[in-house]
Amino acid sequence: MGGDRSGDGRYAGADAGAAPGWRGPGAQGAQGAQGAPAGGGARGGGRGAANLPPAGPTPRLPNGKPDLSGHWTNPYTPDMAARGSVLDPKTRMPLQFARMGEPLPDARPSATGRGARTYDLPYTDKGLKHWKEYDPVNKGDYAGTCLPFGMSRNINSPHGLQMVQNNDALSIMFEQNTWFHFVPTNPAFKWPADIPESWNGVSTGHWDGDTLIIETKGFNGYTRLDTSGHPHSKDLVMTNTLKRIDSNTIEHTVTVHDPVTYTQDWMNVRTWRIKPANDVIMEYSCEENNLDNILNGAIKRWTPPEDEY
Repeated sequence: MGGDRSGDGRYAGADAGAAPGWRGPGAQGAQGAQGAPAGGGARGGGRGAANLPPAGPTPRLPNGKPDLSGHWTNPYTPDMAARGSVLDPKTRMPLQFARMGEPLPDARPSATGRGARTYDLPYTDKGLKHWKEYDPVNKGDYAGTCLPFGMSRNINSPHGLQMVQNNDALSIMFEQNTWFHFVPTNPAFKWPADIPESWNGVSTGHWDGDTLIIETKGFNGYTRLDTSGHPHSKDLVMTNTLKRIDSNTIEHTVTVHDPVTYTQDWMNVRTWRIKPANDVIMEYSCEENNLDNILNGAIKRWTPPEDEY
């Protein structure tokens, strides 16, 4: 297998848990994060953060905007509706909605094994149906078949991401399955009007002061928001904000707007930490483990749903 990462072969796909592997000191080991003095640390899960050099000022692009470039520990988020994490985008206080926390005895078992499903988000009737019926064990899951995770599930995955930025665009390189996402930030850039719906959607970015706002839409409707299987429709508009607080820290928010699935918009707020420079992005191959398991039936093969969503 060498130095790459592989899917872990679980039914819920490669994001269900960290794949094997550890990052030891590499060619960059003589320096710490972002070229600062050296600090040790292993890969993943924020380990090594205590060894980072003290935070310095926010680095800036030539145009004066914050430079988000770096290799980041973005928190693994298998359940975006975990207790205390669902906020009202207008107030950033816990979101209140009818039937909150109500048991769903007719729902399929939890996809992550973390307790029975509940009425954990403000679902529409259609959204609730898709939440209760999600069954990756018996019906398969697109992520376990190594298909693109979608923008939300990419960001929620456990392996970190690298960002490279200039005045006109941001490139996000996910270690998860070696995927990438391009975010133009120059107002003059226009995506083609006939660009097809896609797994990851199409993003555009703009600045509000020192905060980059990324709006993503144009989804094909096949993906889920997270490993738990929270649903979304083709009409999803996902808004991510990124604000670099200092050299070591990004404040990240994600807001879900999908009137087909949810009666209210809702938000998560997270903190990203820079990784030490000896923790480098690696190749990840889901197919290396999962392909054989799909062929021999250990992983249920996913097929697109018949009903349009």
